Amino acid sequence: MTEQPTFNNVSHTIFVVDDDLFSQQLLGDTLARNGYATRHFSDGTTALQAAREEPPDLVLLDVMMPDLDGFEVCRLLKESEATRHIPVVLVTCLNEKVMKLQGMAAGADDFISKPFDATEILLRTRNLLRMKEYGDILKDHNERLELQVRERTSELETAYNELKSIHDRLLQQDKMATIGLLMAGIAHEINNPVGFITSNLGSLKKYGERLAEFIFEQDKAITADGQVVRIMENVFALRNTLKIDHILEDFPQLLAESADGADRIRKIVQDLKCFSRTDGAEQASADINQCMESAIGIAHNELKYKATIMREFGDLSHTLCYPQQLGQVFINLLVNAAHAIDTRGEITVSTRQDNGWIFIAISDTGCGIPEDIRLRIFEPFFTTKEAGKGTGLGLSICQDIILKHGGEIEVVSEIGAGTTFTVKIPVVEP
Repeated sequence: MTEQPTFNNVSHTIFVVDDDLFSQQLLGDTLARNGYATRHFSDGTTALQAAREEPPDLVLLDVMMPDLDGFEVCRLLKESEATRHIPVVLVTCLNEKVMKLQGMAAGADDFISKPFDATEILLRTRNLLRMKEYGDILKDHNERLELQVRERTSELETAYNELKSIHDRLLQQDKMATIGLLMAGIAHEINNPVGFITSNLGSLKKYGERLAEFIFEQDKAITADGQVVRIMENVFALRNTLKIDHILEDFPQLLAESADGADRIRKIVQDLKCFSRTDGAEQASADINQCMESAIGIAHNELKYKATIMREFGDLSHTLCYPQQLGQVFINLLVNAAHAIDTRGEITVSTRQDNGWIFIAISDTGCGIPEDIRLRIFEPFFTTKEAGKGTGLGLSICQDIILKHGGEIEVVSEIGAGTTFTVKIPVVEP
């Protein structure tokens, strides 16, 4: 309930500041008879000091004083944070308009003219004190409100930080779920080159042993004395037996295959490392085409049995973005496209830049999405997959990531003809 002022005169202290003791006493008596507590001062300096130490509720201030005039005392009172709220009434026998304007400029709240009228003094005093009490109540309410706002702001900041933490964990969990889904394929992609590298290394080991034996026989022929013809015949026979010509022909190919396999493993591991890292909140200048290539590389085994990948990449400017998070979006969309194809089809990935925006479209020739499902695909936890095979967060997180980039994600689908997801993000100069 709102507090109401009581206007109990005894609770109010009024400073009477006047170097004329008669006027000072007259004002004091008038106020005292009506229940006000008064303190009397004959100069402005003493009154100022007292007001700063123990602020009154009202100051009746004579204009014409010897040390500091009433205008200066009023100005100093209004300049101080501790005393600016105190109502000041200038008491003067001067009625000129210029003097009143000067008083208003100094911050005076009201004026009383000499000779005094007791009724006028009491009415002006009562009204100003009433205004001050209302002002004090309003100030108190404002302070309470500010405290409540600060407390509520702190609560909201805490809630926001908790939500952000939950969102980051969900983001990472979705990445790990995607990796789990792709892990068998990734393992297969790595096992293939590891298999032929291991096989090639076995062949290279045997080739090395044969070459060492052959070189040993050659060395004997070079250092032999009187038996050159016989030893050379043995060397040529051994060359055929050890298939040295085949080794020399096969050696570069085995090395090239092994190097290519090692590079494929390095690229898969690098793409996987970049995708799964937890510092996705770091911005970097990135080539969106390269981000898409990395996503295709990670999802390759999931895609190659379902679709032929068609690339239609345009020339794109590098843009400041969150590359790992965009990679998460692209992998989700690519895997969804593969899952939409029953037997064999095509997935077309196209990029272009237009008027400061980058457009990435992923189209499939799959079964399409019914309208009732299409309207809900970005809802958190909505999924059409069997229990345990989908979190329902993939597309919701994709949308969050794109919105975080200041972009948009749209879907167009036709039953039996396929689906196209289009991502639009702004080009941000590094």
